[in-house]
Amino acid sequence: MNNEKLNAKDLLAIASSQWASAKDIMVIGSVGRNKAYAIRNEIIADYYDGDKRVRNRRLVPMTEVLKYFNINIDYLREVASYEK
Repeated sequence: MNNEKLNAKDLLAIASSQWASAKDIMVIGSVGRNKAYAIRNEIIADYYDGDKRVRNRRLVPMTEVLKYFNINIDYLREVASYEK
């Protein structure tokens, strides 16, 4: 687990991907590997909930990860513009 804090630009760079891996969840949430897998599994259970959508076993939609951590992208963009 990396204890460094992400700045807005770094977080936006990660969030710009359509899909999130457990490694992305580890970085975004500052959590360890086991917790990241638990979060990923929780998102999978909530997002798919018996639905017949196509699934990727290792990836979850980034939008769901951002919702899980309650991350406001508009706020990050505003803060990132100040960091220039």
